Amino acid sequence: MNRTRLWLAAMLATTAISQSQTLLAQTDEAEQLEAYVVSATRVATPESEVSRPIERVDREDLSQMQPASVAQTLRFAPNVSVSGGPRSANQSVNIRGLEGNKVLQTIDGVRQDFESGHRPSYLLDPALLASVEVVKGPASQLWGSGALGGVVAQNTLGPDDLLTGGKSLAGMIKLAHNFNNDQLRQTAALAGDADVFTWLLGAYGQQSNDPELGNGDKLSGAGYEDQGGLIKLQTYLNDAHMLGLSHRQNKAEGQVPSNGSAPLNGTSNFMIERDTDAAQTSLDYQWESPDQPINMSAKVFRNRVEMTEQRVSDGRGDATELTVLGASLSAQQLTGDWQWFYGADVYEEDFSAQREGVSRPTPPKTETRVWGAYASVTYPFTENLKVETGLRYDRFRTEAKNLDDVRSEDDVSPSLAFTWQASDNAMVTLRHDRAFRAPSSEELYTTGTHFCMGPGFCNTFVSNPGLKSERAANTELMTRLRFPEDAKGGRWRMQVAIFENRVDNFIEQVVTPPVFFPVPDPGTSTWVNVAEATLKGVEVSADYRLGQLELALGYGQTRGKDDQTKEDLSNVPADKFTADVAYGWWQGQLTGGMRLEHAQAQYRTNVPGGSGETYAGYSIVDLYAQWQPARWQGLGVDISINNVTDRYYRRAWQQLHEPGREIMIATRYAF
Repeated sequence: MNRTRLWLAAMLATTAISQSQTLLAQTDEAEQLEAYVVSATRVATPESEVSRPIERVDREDLSQMQPASVAQTLRFAPNVSVSGGPRSANQSVNIRGLEGNKVLQTIDGVRQDFESGHRPSYLLDPALLASVEVVKGPASQLWGSGALGGVVAQNTLGPDDLLTGGKSLAGMIKLAHNFNNDQLRQTAALAGDADVFTWLLGAYGQQSNDPELGNGDKLSGAGYEDQGGLIKLQTYLNDAHMLGLSHRQNKAEGQVPSNGSAPLNGTSNFMIERDTDAAQTSLDYQWESPDQPINMSAKVFRNRVEMTEQRVSDGRGDATELTVLGASLSAQQLTGDWQWFYGADVYEEDFSAQREGVSRPTPPKTETRVWGAYASVTYPFTENLKVETGLRYDRFRTEAKNLDDVRSEDDVSPSLAFTWQASDNAMVTLRHDRAFRAPSSEELYTTGTHFCMGPGFCNTFVSNPGLKSERAANTELMTRLRFPEDAKGGRWRMQVAIFENRVDNFIEQVVTPPVFFPVPDPGTSTWVNVAEATLKGVEVSADYRLGQLELALGYGQTRGKDDQTKEDLSNVPADKFTADVAYGWWQGQLTGGMRLEHAQAQYRTNVPGGSGETYAGYSIVDLYAQWQPARWQGLGVDISINNVTDRYYRRAWQQLHEPGREIMIATRYAF
């Protein structure tokens, strides 16, 4: 990272803190009512008090954006970007230069671990989302393996999201249409309060065709059909005990390329018919002691993903299945001034796959068992200084039944944070976190054929059960500020974060090139630990509110280098600046706004084995409007125009260009 920019960011934070000692005023009571971050941090905490850098997208944001994927909901967050290309079913999230299995995702507090080749891993349609939360930076102390780059927590609708204002029965219906790809989405939900329990039923369905790009071409293999449902029941056994049951299921089908992030071709990236069936069932229990300052929660869950594929040209079929059974227990406790948070997780993954045809990969048939225990404590070191320290221990056991091999491993994830309350409206946090990602069964045990260059001349996979876990060590300085009310009555808030994440034992696939003379050798493919790298950067976000005017600004910058070769790291996003300005008329009945995303050119692409291709910068403008007429209570209309100028552009590191102008209209009714 440019040292001058890093120094300026540090000076900005330090100067603002010193000024806050004399300039910042106490915010009014209304501003103290903030959203809570529950799933991503595993403990309910006001956003302003969370000691980790977070982002949150709520229901109002989702209505304005009308996203086609979970990744698109986070498009405007600093140092968070969409990866996987423009096909929405294949998109995932990049956090500070790390993506894929280096970013952990959860749904309603349950981790999601599906991973197989080029197949998609974000399988939840955003239709029934209530919010999305992101923890930026390593978070293994909370979640265990996988959170090298951060956590994406997806929260589905619950009864309380609809049962507002003392209602005993409430519902919503929404119809949305995207004119670019003829996407039609229908969403409905109904919730009720029957005194002894509350309930919610939700369902959605959507169909879409191939979108049009900014140059007028169609992006083939992007249309699909998706439908799903959600059931939630909650009952209070008494004032202290709550029991909840939820079940979610979604099915998707369509003709897509086998690698959804790459161009379709007839030699290696074939068109396939893919059917996906994903389901999650969980039983939740919560206890809040009326006599002692302690809360406890427990969860038992089952996840299942079934993915079947058939190549269009010859009918060759594949099947992939993952079943996960697990349980978790957590507790919050206050002992004097000491705040304790502790718990345990245990789960078992059963993975299997079949690949038809000759010269194909042989995925492992594996069973993985994991258990982990964690604890953290926050205590006041002085009146204005709090110390938070935590530790987690995880134990893994993976058995490859088809290879008769067993691998066991354990790991420890510590964290330490110092939070200084510089004034009533300024908070500074310095923290250090360690994280790890255990190798997946695919990386450890895949065998069979990778690709062929002629009859009998095929590159083959070689298993590597000796792979080491990827490890991260992140140090971060974060400042949150609230500025005093200006002369017109407006208020500014700002957050600045500076981080350095050192990641060792990167796991990458290495393909040995073929040799044709003097002794022909088609080569091999395997996963190995290849690099020690450093990712560092800065991010700034600010928002301003004055009456019906809202303004949000963001900037994110990440730099990544291989510590040994000094070469660039792949998948590090371009520097990004975002802006969002909105204004309301007629007591909020009509809101109009504009979003700007400006990405600078990415020329830091000197990666090992890469072509050195650079990526041009671009600026994208979106417009949106929301109309909620007072005359017709419950009725709402959302209009979004993405990529207003019909720009033909491509994100850094992606092979495909993004969709052109998208005009989306949604009509919703709530009662």
